[in-house]
Amino acid sequence: MVSNKETEYCQSCGIPLGLEGISEYGTNSDNTLNQEFCSCCLKGGQYLFDFSKEYLIYLWGLFPNAYNQIAGTYYTSDELRDVLFDRLSQLKRWKQKINTAHVHYYHIIKIQEYINRHLFEDLNSNNLSNIACMSRYHFRRVFKDVVGENVGDYIQRLRLEYIAFKLISTDKKVSELLEHINFQNKHTLSRAFKKYFKMSIPIFRKTYSNIAHENKTIKLPDYSIKRLDGIKVAYLKFERTHWNKDAYSILWRQIIEFATKHHLIDKGFKYISISLDSLDITEISKCRFLIGVTVPISMEIPKGFGTFDIQSGLYSVFTINGSYNELNQIYRYIYLDWLSSSKYRLKSQMTFEIYPDTPDRTNINNLTTEIYIPIETK
Repeated sequence: MVSNKETEYCQSCGIPLGLEGISEYGTNSDNTLNQEFCSCCLKGGQYLFDFSKEYLIYLWGLFPNAYNQIAGTYYTSDELRDVLFDRLSQLKRWKQKINTAHVHYYHIIKIQEYINRHLFEDLNSNNLSNIACMSRYHFRRVFKDVVGENVGDYIQRLRLEYIAFKLISTDKKVSELLEHINFQNKHTLSRAFKKYFKMSIPIFRKTYSNIAHENKTIKLPDYSIKRLDGIKVAYLKFERTHWNKDAYSILWRQIIEFATKHHLIDKGFKYISISLDSLDITEISKCRFLIGVTVPISMEIPKGFGTFDIQSGLYSVFTINGSYNELNQIYRYIYLDWLSSSKYRLKSQMTFEIYPDTPDRTNINNLTTEIYIPIETK
């Protein structure tokens, strides 16, 4: 059943406007009201999120009840996605951005998870398209629509960035790295590396290994060494919105709604973010950043959420109290200073943060953040 008042829509997210209880419109750059957009999408003439159209449809489909409550509709998840697929293509923001990638968005997320787990194995398009249940041509087109890169370029970039991270976080020789990566020889790697980073491997290592000495004024956090069992995470992907705090808040609200529905925090599970890249190496718009909540190992994750398994093992845990303002500097200290002087080395590039409390419940000066770094003894 659809409300007969559902006639005017936000020209970005597609939510009905002008209904009773929806009084907040977006604003223009001069702070006048813009009645074509809702306040969640437009503020000061700027869009508050930079999701792709496909990702927006995907997110609405995860939480149809939130839409139905506002719009007075009774859509199921699949019905809402079908409605929004037709509607958003006609809206001002998306008229020139029509494609069908959202139909396969879930499959592309799974392919990205597969690539993460098998980065240095044979990842040709035939195998990946079979896993995605698509033809090779269709898979390559959809992958680029969703991810923003050709699948071959995406895999090559992840491999080179992984190698770059190892170069500045360990003292391993290139010949040692070649034993674990999918490059034919040192010369092939050197050419590919220089083409991507615009500098040779020795110069890159020397340049970025010296970054650690730039900031010595931060207060060093307390840390401990812990051995963890495996952790299962239900997540949403933080896609192309790193610069925007409002977009970040939108995704966190979805995670909090999911956690509340299943009483996860009351049962001792935690909010979490996972970073698979280093900001010193990877362009921020391409960083793989996941936000979510830890869940029971046996829990069946609803379709639409990704699943990430954090491996058991040894972790250094740094406890940060207060705001998040100095986190980037603290990470640089950990990677480029603490590790080099400790008896440990990085086991993998993945790091994660656990949030025992959140800004919506706790004063920002009293927040606690736990940074987990996977390590092994040198």
